Amino acid sequence: MSSGHDKKARRAATAGKQGIIAAPPRAALSGRSKAEASSHDDSASTKSAADGNNSGNGNGNGNGSEAEEAEPQDGRKRIAALEKELATQAAEFERELAQLGKKMMEESETARFWQQKHSQLNQTFLKADTELRLLRQEADSARGAREERERDVKTRISSLMLDRDAFREAYNEAMGDLRTKEDTIRELQGQVWGLKSFVSTSSKMDEQVTDEAFGEQMQRLGNSIQNWVITNFRRAKINTDKASDEMREHLLGLVPTYEALAATSKVHLIQSIVSRLFVDYIFDEYFVGLPKERADELKNVEEYLNAFGSIESMNQWRSTTLAILRKEAPQKLQSETAAVVEAVVAQVNSILCSISDAQSSEARDQSLRALIGSSIDLSRLLRVQKAVFSIVMPSIEGHQRTMFDAEIMEDIGGEDEDTLNEREIRCVTFPGIIKSGDENGQRAHLRNVVSKIRVLCAPD
Repeated sequence: MSSGHDKKARRAATAGKQGIIAAPPRAALSGRSKAEASSHDDSASTKSAADGNNSGNGNGNGNGSEAEEAEPQDGRKRIAALEKELATQAAEFERELAQLGKKMMEESETARFWQQKHSQLNQTFLKADTELRLLRQEADSARGAREERERDVKTRISSLMLDRDAFREAYNEAMGDLRTKEDTIRELQGQVWGLKSFVSTSSKMDEQVTDEAFGEQMQRLGNSIQNWVITNFRRAKINTDKASDEMREHLLGLVPTYEALAATSKVHLIQSIVSRLFVDYIFDEYFVGLPKERADELKNVEEYLNAFGSIESMNQWRSTTLAILRKEAPQKLQSETAAVVEAVVAQVNSILCSISDAQSSEARDQSLRALIGSSIDLSRLLRVQKAVFSIVMPSIEGHQRTMFDAEIMEDIGGEDEDTLNEREIRCVTFPGIIKSGDENGQRAHLRNVVSKIRVLCAPD
């Protein structure tokens, strides 16, 4: 009975030890299974001991002392085994506890790290949100200011446009007044200029040009006509047979020997035609550009006054009268002068196109118009001189012999004048100028060759 009581006391002590230390989950499970096993063994041993006792009691008390000696040794072994197992479980529990503590520390550090991160991000978010609200407020303020500026600009533009319209209207009015005043000034200047011109013409008469100046102008005109003919008709072919009967009749009146010249001297023939047209339309006119009725009236008045005054007086009257016309001719006779120019151009083109293969061009006509303008200016200047200047261009008839006169003629062939005496003339290429009287219109018997007639002599 004492051994049974000791076993119960040891189990209670073991259970008490197990109740003091709580095993971890895995250790608790294994410990619980082992405790159950040991408890089962204890109960089994106790039962077997009881059975042994009972059997011993039944069989006798012969083996009782041996059983009592074996029980404490088995209990001690079991206690040692349980203590060893308990130490193992305690070590394992301590190890698991240390690992869990380490993990908890790591988790705590991680939690603190993410908490710090969360705090930083939250602060950044709050700061960004604050800045965003400030920027939105600034944007709203800037938008309002911009709209206000745009309204101010539009208002300013409208005001400036109104001012511009007002200034433009005032400027137009001022310019209109200025143009009116300029017209008045020009009109007054024209009146003053006309009065000065009339006084100058009446008192001092027109400036008299020297014979040398007229000779140089006539020579330049002749050279220009020659250059114009060479430039435009040097390579042209002349065929008078293709001209109409009416055109041939016209050619016969201009250059009677045109058929003979067409075969051998086409350039000289064209020069002669152009020069003859210049003489007929320009130099033979009383005053170029003056309507025919007015020119005839002045001519009749001049002839009528010849019976009442001297030649000197008549020359002065003609010079003064035509000088007035010459001063006003560029403005008041512009249309009539242009009509004369176009008439000469048309005649030249009509004749030359009918006998040559050269085609008219604007450049050729423009250069011809310039020559005609120079001829008109020269003709008017000759007419306002007190001396009488005559343009001389004899006509060479086929049935008559016209001999070379060195006093009033020059040969364009370049031969010596001594060898040209009594030489027959083939054609006249350009007219000459002969002056009668002096610079004051007196001594009408005086005669001077200002410019010689250009002729082409027949070969010896």
